Amino acid sequence: MADKNIFEEWFLEAEKTNLQVLMDNALNEKDPDKKKVLMETYTYAIGKKQKELLKNKEFVI
Repeated sequence: MADKNIFEEWFLEAEKTNLQVLMDNALNEKDPDKKKVLMETYTYAIGKKQKELLKNKEFVI
């Protein structure tokens, strides 16, 4: 089994990265397997940012 710390570090870095950079990297990747990983990383990062936004008491729908 892979070292869990590698994945934790990957996702923590994704949370800190600009979403546009993540999306651009995913869209411009030629290798289909790498593209899938990058798209999932983007999806994870945007989901985390959305959860943080929704927790903000000043946020109103």
